[in-house]
Parts: sequence; structure tokens; C-alpha cells
Amino acid sequence: MKRIVAGISATMLIFGMGCTTVVPVSTKTTNHMAGSFTTEVTMTTSETETTATLTRYGMNAWCVVFNEPTALSGVQLDFFDNEVKASYKGLEFSVPQSAQALKTELSDLMKVVDEMSINPELDGTVSDGVLVCEGQLETGSYSLEFTENGIPTNFSLPSRGLVITFSNFNELAEPPTTEPETIPFVTITDEEETEETNSDSSE
Repeated sequence: MKRIVAGISATMLIFGMGCTTVVPVSTKTTNHMAGSFTTEVTMTTSETETTATLTRYGMNAWCVVFNEPTALSGVQLDFFDNEVKASYKGLEFSVPQSAQALKTELSDLMKVVDEMSINPELDGTVSDGVLVCEGQLETGSYSLEFTENGIPTNFSLPSRGLVITFSNFNELAEPPTTEPETIPFVTITDEEETEETNSDSSE
């Protein structure tokens, strides 16, 4: 009888150890997406996969340049103050139909990041080395995942079947600018104008 009880206890101990669950722990870490940054992204749905370079200048100021698929390669979308402009090698045009869904999906990500940028720290739960921040959008619930150090890894929006994966994430010390260089305006003083007039009259 003792042997049977001991065997049962050992079996229960083994099964108990095998069923141990990891409980997520609340934590905070630096929000590296609060400022300006650039990153490569891969946007995946059940039907498509798109790669692009995503840059955040600041609040409500973003730029995305598509790399793949070929039909969108080189197309740039600029998001400024709730307006979206499309261009290709400097030539502006309306947002192509093939990019409409991507524009909406990227807008969801940008809205989440802009709202989170108000706080210098990320507030989420850590499980198995992954920091998870969850929330709700008009389009459904979302999940934004980071490393424990606050570097973004992926964004998921199950209602759209969307997963955006981040790679080569780099913070920018100074926001890049898309404004053209300005040429200094030179004015002619009264003395210079008088000298030029005298020179002309002497000739």
C-alpha cells in the first residue's frame, strides 16, 4: 500500500510540475517609440504581405515608403495632421486603390503609437520575455509587443487579420525633415544701390 501511495504522489508531482503556468507580471520600461524613429515593417494578412520603411517624425507626422510588392515599390505615403498624400519619385497623386487598406491599417498603428507617446514609459505585462501592451480601437482590440527593453517587435489587430512585424528599429536624435532647402533672400542696401547708380552714370 505504501508503494502505491508513493507512486501516486510521485505521478501527481510530475503532472503538477508539467502544468505550471507562467503568470504575466505588470511592469514598466522606456518607451522608445515616444520620439522620432525609423524601422522596417512587414505587414501580413491572410492574403497579402507588404514590406516598407516606416518613419515617425512626431505627433501626427509619419512617412511610409513601400518596398514590396513590386506594384507598390517606391510609392510613398505621408501622414500629416490627419491628411494622407501619396507620391512616387516626387510626383504626387491620389492614394492608389491597392494601398487603401494598408493606409487604414497603418493609421491604426500610428494612432496607437501617438497616444502611447504621451508617456515616456510603457505600461504592460511581461510573459516569457515579451512586454505586451493591449488596448481597444474602433476597428477592434489590438496588441503591441516589445522586448523587455522596450523595442517594438510586432503589432496585431485580429479583427483585420493583421500582423505588423518590426525590424532594424532605430531612434532618431533629430527628426528628419522633408522640407526643401531654402535659399537665403539677399537685399541690396541704399549705399550699394547708390554706388551702382553712380557707376552706371559715369560710364
